[in-house]
Amino acid sequence: MERISMFKRKTKTEAVEQENQPQKKKEFNWFKFSVIANIILIAGVGIALASMAILHQSDTNPQFCATCHNMERYVESYLTSNTMDNVHAQANVQCKQCHSDYDIPAEIKSGITFIIGNYDKEMPQRRFGDEICTQCHISMEYMAQQTDYLRRNPHASHWPDLKCRSCHISHGEQIDYCSECHDNGGQRMTGQEYFPRVDNPYDKYPDTSQGPSH
Repeated sequence: MERISMFKRKTKTEAVEQENQPQKKKEFNWFKFSVIANIILIAGVGIALASMAILHQSDTNPQFCATCHNMERYVESYLTSNTMDNVHAQANVQCKQCHSDYDIPAEIKSGITFIIGNYDKEMPQRRFGDEICTQCHISMEYMAQQTDYLRRNPHASHWPDLKCRSCHISHGEQIDYCSECHDNGGQRMTGQEYFPRVDNPYDKYPDTSQGPSH
């Protein structure tokens, strides 16, 4: 029993001495740190370059949009149709000049969603305000000046709640809103066949319904 007691006392004494001894500090592993830092740096640069490439492609290449979206028909319409979107394509207006709220995070999210197979089969229709149109078309007052040669000026409407989209559909057939109530004065909607009008002083400009450029 004495031996056991002495052994226990000795063990406790050694434990106390070990606790009182100064602990050795671990040396900082600079090699490990540099490896991790370089991996993070390379990954960051790769993400930045990929983001720049995505941004450039989405700004300049309409077909790029169709690679991540189920919107081939919209791209096809933009490139080949006789509707408003193709009019913008001919004027070299790119997708993101109207879809300006679609930024890099949204593109990455859409790409991931498409890859995992959870993407909507049909793109939901969006309604844009007049402020999108007036980025290029100045104002409704300005547009009224461009069409003041028509017998009925569609941009000088007496209905204050009319919006650009009341008549102009980006990816579809235009709406002749004025003719729902009265004769529209002979104006030609985008995509409609051209017919000469005797009351149009700009009839020598068959490729436009707005007369000469101002």
